[in-house]
Amino acid sequence: MNTNITIDPKSFEASITFKFEDYKAPKDFKDSLAIISMIAGDYSLDPELELEDFQQLIDQGKEAGKTSISFSVSEEGLEAEFL
Repeated sequence: MNTNITIDPKSFEASITFKFEDYKAPKDFKDSLAIISMIAGDYSLDPELELEDFQQLIDQGKEAGKTSISFSVSEEGLEAEFL
């Protein structure tokens, strides 16, 4: 699975982007959720995102015709956006 993680040097906000085409097996969802949890932990955040909720979020993005999802992580919280 190819994951793009960037950190803005000024705001220290992290951006994590996953492509929907990379989700081929249940382990792919678990791995992505683990990455989100690790990054959120650096900001002392609990992403409060369960595996089933994450899978539904990916399915919603696919149904909307999007190709990827990007999570922004900062001290303010966690936000998701379909791309």
